Amino acid sequence: MKKYFAIALAVLALAGCRNRENDEPVPAGLIRVEPLITKATEVNFEDGDKIGLTVVTTDGDYADNKCLTYAGEEFSGDLLWYANVYSESSLYAYYPYADAGTPTSYNLPADQTSGIGAADFMAAAKDGVLPTTNAVTMVFKHMMTKLVINVDNQSGAEINSVEILGGAHTATLDLKALTVTAGAVAEDAAVKAFNADEGKKWQAIVVPQKAALKISFTLSNNKIITQPLAEMTLKSGGQYTVNARVLPDNVEVTATGEIQNWTDEGYLAFEGEAEKEYTPVTFEEFEGYFVYDGVRYNTVKLADGNTWMAQNLRFVPRGKTVSSDPAEDAGIWYPAANAEKVADPALAETLGLLYDAATAFGVEEITADNAASFEGCQGICPTGWHVPTVTEMTGLVGHCSNSELVNPDGAYYDATIKGASLATLADAGWGVQFAGVRNKASITANGSYMVTSYSGIWGVFSQLLGSTNYQVKKDVNGVVTNIQYYYFQSLYNASNETLSVAYGNFLTGASLRCVKNR
Repeated sequence: MKKYFAIALAVLALAGCRNRENDEPVPAGLIRVEPLITKATEVNFEDGDKIGLTVVTTDGDYADNKCLTYAGEEFSGDLLWYANVYSESSLYAYYPYADAGTPTSYNLPADQTSGIGAADFMAAAKDGVLPTTNAVTMVFKHMMTKLVINVDNQSGAEINSVEILGGAHTATLDLKALTVTAGAVAEDAAVKAFNADEGKKWQAIVVPQKAALKISFTLSNNKIITQPLAEMTLKSGGQYTVNARVLPDNVEVTATGEIQNWTDEGYLAFEGEAEKEYTPVTFEEFEGYFVYDGVRYNTVKLADGNTWMAQNLRFVPRGKTVSSDPAEDAGIWYPAANAEKVADPALAETLGLLYDAATAFGVEEITADNAASFEGCQGICPTGWHVPTVTEMTGLVGHCSNSELVNPDGAYYDATIKGASLATLADAGWGVQFAGVRNKASITANGSYMVTSYSGIWGVFSQLLGSTNYQVKKDVNGVVTNIQYYYFQSLYNASNETLSVAYGNFLTGASLRCVKNR
């Protein structure tokens, strides 16, 4: 099964660095490679996957296209380090492995209707490597370009196929430089896209290039509708999203540079459409913190074995505007943890922002039909992180207001207070930041800030979003009256200073702390 990874360019640079003071030469042993990746919708290499590895020392080629197999968390085989432990080398790897030798060219599979895995190609390079007993970390980069076509079919017929027309279908590969050079344009060539979601979403891998492509829809009534694209530059490792509304006789399209799990490469323009610039979302991860969209957040590994954000998120998704009015169903609000109970943008610097569930999950709408489908989703968390599940939440604090979900083995669970002590969590590096909530009691109720205080601290009743659905409530006529998710909830008063798990309205504006994928 093919995997997809979203890899920040800054992480690539980081992975190339070595701490020579802590990386002393060692006797020769097996060469092992740990793929440095960040979890996306499809998670990891699988046992049995194979890469080709080339090792070039200062004295020349040492190993060429040696096969290494993935098991556990790393690739290995029978390849040993060279004898001179003081000699640096460069390592070049690619996936999937080819018996014929390290590829220098690429031919785009024309039929991708069974999936895009066979069309994808990944590579990694690392210089300045000394023999080591540790696995060598290498960042694997997508070399091709991914197109995602979201379809709103209003044609009255089924869509039998979607094809990408034109462009180059061959390329020259330079794995040492991690570059792709497109070959000649094949005007009449077509790539048959993969139907990834029952006619609603189609995917295809294409060669990175500068070209004027076309998208063609074949309908069940034998009509073929083709939409030309403006000339564009598709970058290696970039994913571009197309939104297409298919009508009986034509297609209306819009396109954005929103990238899911690949590298953000900006806006994808169509023929006759003005180009629009979007600021890419950046992400760099380091030991004990990460920098997401230009903001630094501390992280901490807790006793539950998970790594958590130690600060509330204040990321503003592209296309969203932060609201100061809790009555406005904006999806994202400034906190109002003050005596006036009035939104204060300055508080977001320390307390983060408040999000409703749809915004946190990165979707337009939550309905009764999809409410249970977001557990463990990445949402607006950075790549490799996700909105916590109720299992992870009770695994941390133990107690939940639904007695069936009490976890007596929760890492910080204290049965006497039915949850985790706020002081104990703070000592562990995970102090709760009291941001209050934007409250909305029901779907039809008016939103308002709920801000309480204790010992001079405002916003002490706070909630942190989870991604597990608790229930969908309906009236006697089957009309949805509420959708509820599990939340962390703080209790801070004269008799109790506790964090536990409760459930609340999906329209509540709450804080968010993401947890790292394992």
